[in-house]
Amino acid sequence: MASRIVTSLAATVLLAAAAPTAALAQNPMGYRLLSAQEAAALPHNHGALGLDIERSQEITDAGMTFDIIRIRQVRRGSPGAQAGLRPGDQIIAVDGRVFPTLATFAAYVGAMSPGTRASIDYIPAGGGPAQAERVTVIIGASGPPAQSARNPNGAAPAASLSTGDKVAIGVGAAALLGCYELGCFSHRGAAQPPPPSPPPGQFQR
Repeated sequence: MASRIVTSLAATVLLAAAAPTAALAQNPMGYRLLSAQEAAALPHNHGALGLDIERSQEITDAGMTFDIIRIRQVRRGSPGAQAGLRPGDQIIAVDGRVFPTLATFAAYVGAMSPGTRASIDYIPAGGGPAQAERVTVIIGASGPPAQSARNPNGAAPAASLSTGDKVAIGVGAAALLGCYELGCFSHRGAAQPPPPSPPPGQFQR
């Protein structure tokens, strides 16, 4: 009788070990998908990065489907500019969250209070996942961008790099986005004309 109980327990343990694991267990970066339902429940605290954005690619990996977000424009004196972000950079995640749509990205950033510190994982313009970096940004307030009195052309002043220190994350990002450069992920709009640009102010995070 005791041997049957032991055998039964061993079988239970083996079955538990073979059960499907959560997406995070297969995810080298530990990213978490922010769903549309979760985004809709977030507060509106008027957080902003001062970025105009668009979809770059749709990625399906680690049990998640999410967008890589391309920066179209960085506003002068904005938190994004102060952190050293540039047009053409592609955002992977913010604070370890990835986003299925631009709207969920905008909702997450907008839910942060101005002055909050956030981390952005991104692929520098012209690079691939192996060049990915993590940068610290101080969230600003939505509304007209602040002009930098010391640097009117909008470039990030050298002193602001204290909020834009970069950490290389290329090994983990390349593991998660391994097919990125080979084109084996789906490309939104590849077989059809790209969607029209949103009206000014629609996705200015």
